[in-house]
Amino acid sequence: MRFANSENFNISHWKELESLSQNGLSLVGHRFITIADCPQLVSLATEKETLQLDKIPGVESLEIVDCERLNRLPEVLHAFTFLTRIKLLRCQGLVCFAESDFPPALKELSIWSCKNLQYLVRGKENNHKSMSSNTCLLEHLEILFCPSLIWLSSRGDICNRLQHLHIDGCSKLSSLFLNAKLPVMLKYLNLWCCPVLECIAQHFYECNNLEKNVLPTTNLRVLLIAFCKNFRALPKCINNFTSLLELKVSNCSAGISFPEEGFPTNLASLQISKAPRIYTSLVEWGLNRLTSLQELEISGEGCSSVKSFPEEGIGMTLPPSLTSICIRDFENLEFMCSKGFQHLTSLQKLLIYNCPKLTSLPEKDTLLSLEHLCISGCPLLDERCSRGKGREWSKIAHIPYVRLITNVMPRELD
Repeated sequence: MRFANSENFNISHWKELESLSQNGLSLVGHRFITIADCPQLVSLATEKETLQLDKIPGVESLEIVDCERLNRLPEVLHAFTFLTRIKLLRCQGLVCFAESDFPPALKELSIWSCKNLQYLVRGKENNHKSMSSNTCLLEHLEILFCPSLIWLSSRGDICNRLQHLHIDGCSKLSSLFLNAKLPVMLKYLNLWCCPVLECIAQHFYECNNLEKNVLPTTNLRVLLIAFCKNFRALPKCINNFTSLLELKVSNCSAGISFPEEGFPTNLASLQISKAPRIYTSLVEWGLNRLTSLQELEISGEGCSSVKSFPEEGIGMTLPPSLTSICIRDFENLEFMCSKGFQHLTSLQKLLIYNCPKLTSLPEKDTLLSLEHLCISGCPLLDERCSRGKGREWSKIAHIPYVRLITNVMPRELD
């Protein structure tokens, strides 16, 4: 199918197409370009077109899907001064996105399932110009399911204006920013399924002597790290990340440790999974110090000594600001401590998953604000919460929504 007008240029399902120019087609003259399912396409622009910079129009969006033989993007993209969005999906021949820099106006870049992509920007040996200069406008970057990705840039840096970074399923990526700082404007960082990832950025960790007001990461609001089994440490000074509102650490190295100075007290959402050292240290440090915390999810793998939640013997207390609690996978948890729930007057949701020895809930007067209760994979507690006849039923009869799931362990929450 071919469709072109002054606004749109669309080509799809052209199995024999090898080159646009050889078939009388050109990117010149269109704002929105989509090329899909052209498995033989190897070139988007000729060298002659690349040199005609004065004729380059206001292309704003470029999307390329299922072009398996396309191994590089043309240098002409750098003359597209209005190109703000690029999406590449299943272009298996692509090894790098650009040889030198990003297109000057590019703000959003998405690359999905390009199995041979090794780096975004290769960088020429004699080009020492940093991508993090003010000329780079990239704000949103996501790279998903690119198993050959080694680094983002051979120079080690990335655009300083970057605000959103999401990387998932990149099994060879060991470091994000080689010998460089985290982008100063970064707000959202999501790292999933990068099994050899050990380091985010050198200066992300070596910040012991930095003054609080000059930390390079004060804009970071969301930090999510999951299924990165070699990831072993959070930055020591994470407590100074005063903008950080959401933190998730899940299924990383079992030895991942709690930062020396604790967590930032302004956190609103915290999820810890399969990190027993963090859980133990967090309890000792004091969960109640997170005075803005609204959502708490804790997974208890490796915490076999925990018999109660909150832990009764050490006087563990929870922040009164909590509105949602989810606990899961505490193999020896026997009861919920009423004292720990006494001040949770804003608690609306309580989720308990896969705690096979759990037999009791907190007293009713500590659960009066609760609107949603879900219990799954807790056979002893499930029996005691039977409607009208279970020993625990009187504690939860007032709750508008109660769900008891027998012998089902729900998938870990994203």
